[in-house]
Order: sequence, then structure tokens, then C-alpha cells
Amino acid sequence: MNESAPAEGPREEALGRPDGPAGSPYGPVAEPPAPRRTRSGAVVVGPTAIARWRPLALVGLPIIALLLCPFAATGIAQWQQGRAAAGLDDLLTRALGHGALQLLAGAIVLWILFALWALVPILATHKVALLDEDARTLTLRRGLRTAGTAPLAQVVYAVGEAERGSTGLIGVDRGGEEPERWTLPEVAWDEESFDGLRVLQAAAGLRPAPSRRVLAALARRSRRGAAHRELAARLGMPWRPEYEEDEAAFRAEFDRVRRVLGGKEPPREGDPRP
Repeated sequence: MNESAPAEGPREEALGRPDGPAGSPYGPVAEPPAPRRTRSGAVVVGPTAIARWRPLALVGLPIIALLLCPFAATGIAQWQQGRAAAGLDDLLTRALGHGALQLLAGAIVLWILFALWALVPILATHKVALLDEDARTLTLRRGLRTAGTAPLAQVVYAVGEAERGSTGLIGVDRGGEEPERWTLPEVAWDEESFDGLRVLQAAAGLRPAPSRRVLAALARRSRRGAAHRELAARLGMPWRPEYEEDEAAFRAEFDRVRRVLGGKEPPREGDPRP
């Protein structure tokens, strides 16, 4: 269902608002987006159900199937023995008489069953937005049904963090006091998912975000800088602006201050005292 926006809106500094600087549609880091598209050509904003299901089916479920394959192999062995007792001596019956092949067949059967079972709830609950660039409309899909449609001119914001687990927010102006809020789980599931959001931002006349790869690198750099600041504060080490750009310089100074505090090196002016 569509969701009404609460009193607090998305952060003002988030990309995807109409107050961004003019210039290149995709900002200073001009990395053209390459979103997924439907067969009709609509841009998929966020991950498709198959994109979210694929890692589970290819990585997680095979491991579970391998762990449980002895139970399935027992059933396959009983089935094979029943066929042999009935006088059937075909290639399949003879092949499944080997324990190793029974385990392999059990793992494959469980893998297929688990993959199909996992796909059903994803298809039923998956949420995604489809942008029709020709008709200039945005459609919110939940599962197999349409949960909302809006002209592109009514989209007042479209924001989302560029990290796994983040939720995309789309604001639709229906003429009320607050924009209607659409939520898109896992909007940064992968590069193509986030590129769909970038295309929506540009099409709606908002400030497009840089690519997911660029924003993820900036986030890592920010976390690394925060960790370095915390280490420097613990030692009482003065912080310098160049440490933000030069990690090697920070490491060298950090090691020197540690030697000073350990009494292995004489202090300089401004150094913390042991």
C-alpha cells in the first residue's frame, strides 16, 4: 500500500531534491546509469525480485541443501529399492544404487525445492517502482499488483542511501499537507538497482546522485576518517586536516606518538606527554 509521509521528511542534505546545483545531469562524477528495464522499456527503480532471490538461490540455499541431503538421500534410496524390487532395471535405477549419487540427487532435489519456496514469498511481498519515461509516469508495484501510480511531475523527492539494507523514499505530491511517501526496500541492492533511482531523480528534475560505487567509497572513507579521529583522541594526538586525505601520514604520526608515549622517542612540541 502507499504510505503517507510522517511529520519528519527525508534529510534535507540527501540527494534527489530539486535544490541541487545546475550542471551535468549526473553531477561532477558523470558515470552514466545503467538500470534494469522491463520488457516494455520501463526503468526499474530498486532491485527486481529475481535480483534479490538469485544470491539466496546460488549461495545460501545450496549450503542448506548439502547439510540436509542425507535425509533426502534416504528417501531416494527407498524409492530406488522399490523400483529394483519391482523388477525395473533401467539406467536411473542402477545409477541411484550408489550412495554417492543418492546424496548428490538428494542435494539437487532439496536445492530446487528450497529455491522455489524462497521465490514465492519474495514475489508476493517484493516492492519496486517502474518509471515509464515516454508516458512520464511512475508506478509502485507490490508483489504482482499495482499499489499506486503518479505522474512524474508529482514526484517531489527521491532519495536513498547507497548501501545494502537502505530504504529508498519517494515523495508524491497529491495536494495534501505532506507528500505521500512510497518506500522501496533495498534500493541499493546492487549497482543496477541504485541506477534506477538515479534515472528517476534526473527524469523528475531532481539532483541525481553519483553512482553507488562512488557513494560507497565516500562512505568507507568517512568511516575510516571517524575511526582515525577516535584513535587520535584516545592518544591525545592533535588532528590535522591532511589526515583526511593521506592515511599514510596519519599512520606514520600515530605510530610516532605511540613511541613517544611509550618513552621510546623524545616528544615534539604539541605532543601528548607520557
